[in-house]
Order: sequence, then C-alpha cells, then structure tokens
Amino acid sequence: MFVELEALLKSCGGLKLAMKMKGDAMVVVVMPEGEAKDTALRQPLVMTATAAELDAGFAEHLATYTGAHASLAEQVAATTAILGEAQKAQVTKATKALSGKAGRSSPAAAKASPDEDAEDDDSESSESDAPVAANEGKGDAPAPAEPASSGTDLASLF
Repeated sequence: MFVELEALLKSCGGLKLAMKMKGDAMVVVVMPEGEAKDTALRQPLVMTATAAELDAGFAEHLATYTGAHASLAEQVAATTAILGEAQKAQVTKATKALSGKAGRSSPAAAKASPDEDAEDDDSESSESDAPVAANEGKGDAPAPAEPASSGTDLASLF
C-alpha cells in the first residue's frame, strides 16, 4: 500500500489520509496537498467498502487515481506552458505593432506640422489675397471662369 502512496506523494508534495467507519463499511479518503492551483489536482480519492474489499482493491484503485492525477498534472503543466508561450508571442507582436505605429506616426506628425504651418500661412496669405480681391471689383479684370462640372447638368435634361 505504501509503494502506491509513494508515487502519489511524489507528484503532489503531501497527502492526508483519513479513515472512518460508516456502519460496517470503511471510508478511506486520500487527499493530495500542495501548491496546485487547479482544483482538480486537489480532488480527493474517496473509497467506501468493507475492510476485505479495501484490502483486495485499494492498491489498484490508488494506482489508477495516481495515474490520472499525474496525467492531469502533466496536462495542466503543458497547457500552462502553451499559454505562457502564446502570451509572450502576443506581447512581442503588440510591441512590434506599437513600434511600427510609432515609426509611422512620425511622418504623420510631419504631415500634420505642415498643415498647421498652412493654417499659419492662411493668415498671412489672406493679407496677400486682399489686393487680388480689390482687383476683382475693377471692370478691366476678366470674370473668373466657372469650374467645369463633372456631373450631369439637371437643367439640360429638360
């Protein structure tokens, strides 16, 4: 019996073994302890049977439980490792995306700067536009041509 308990004890770090009588049957509870964050790894093995039945099948049931416990612990470890790698990959991807945007935003910022300068130029150009507006009022200046329309003239349809 202790050989079977040893394998489980190695995988979880600690065990509590509790026994009590329930009528003519014995209840045996094997509770793994340790730092397992997954509650499934802390699920106890509970067997209720007569003393003779426990003598005959306890080791076999404990070995099955130990195998399932170890398999689950391996699955949890593998899943945790996969999730950790995926998280690292996402962090790397996000970092590259952010650094790429930072590189792209510099030209955009450069484009925004001339626009701001253009607004400043507008205030300066309005002073230079004033004489042009004064010239438009004179009869000797030709009237500006109307812009060509790219759409259909609705009046020509009637």
